[in-house]
Amino acid sequence: MNHIGGAWVPSATGRTAPNINPADTRDVVGNFPVSDAEDARRALQAADAAFAAWRDTPISKRAAILFRAAQYLEDHADAFARELTREEGKGLNLAKDEVLRSAQTIRFYAVEGQSFTGETFVNDDPDMVVYSQREPLGVAAVISPWNFPISIPARKIAPALIAGNTVVFKPSSDAPLSGYRLTEAFVQAGLPAGVLNLVIGPAAAVGAAITGAPVVRAISFTGSTAAGEQIHRSAGLTTRTQMELGGKNPLIVLADADLDRAVDLAVKGGFSLSGQACTGTSRVLVDAKVRQAFT
Repeated sequence: MNHIGGAWVPSATGRTAPNINPADTRDVVGNFPVSDAEDARRALQAADAAFAAWRDTPISKRAAILFRAAQYLEDHADAFARELTREEGKGLNLAKDEVLRSAQTIRFYAVEGQSFTGETFVNDDPDMVVYSQREPLGVAAVISPWNFPISIPARKIAPALIAGNTVVFKPSSDAPLSGYRLTEAFVQAGLPAGVLNLVIGPAAAVGAAITGAPVVRAISFTGSTAAGEQIHRSAGLTTRTQMELGGKNPLIVLADADLDRAVDLAVKGGFSLSGQACTGTSRVLVDAKVRQAFT
């Protein structure tokens, strides 16, 4: 189900697709919506309609909801970790670490958000006060990948919400259950209707409809460089964009390195998290003097 305007609803297309365990393709983790631009439009409308009330919600009440969402993740960490491993493939211990780290992330922003301040400025008119204040932008679009399907969206959604923004969240279709569970945590924590909207579906049908909408004032995207460039080109000039894109990450081994440790780091950097970390080691640059010994 999608979550739009405070309700769990099927997609406008009525179609679903199986979420299959990559380690055992006989294991269907669940069936999830194949949403389209109409679902995106409804989610954006819901987020826009909820913005005024959420912006005016006292910061302490927003923080309390985030604290409860974090607690919900912690309370269900074992079950959510098993689901994450089934749909994404990383080791169960690493999946549980991700769920717990996501809870910590949400708590961090709940606290950090309450420290927001503006500034006052000296001026020559005794009857005038010159000051600045922080204000939420409005509707924020969050598009996240499959490799960290809870922690990456948690890092995006929590600061957006604590600052008073509303969110339309599109998780990866390769790991939708974890995005569903993260949304569920905020819903169970008492987040008002329309403040966080979940739309599950293919990027081609849903992503462009979200990121190109004039109502979207901020976009946070993690994914391929090509997709990020396309989003950046299509976003409005007044829309803030935050792109975490692909890269190549070298491990550099110098001649005086502890080679046993360097080998251990190379293996962990390249193959931990099923080799699915965007900061994973993809190249090793070794001083020629120790190349044979390192190899």
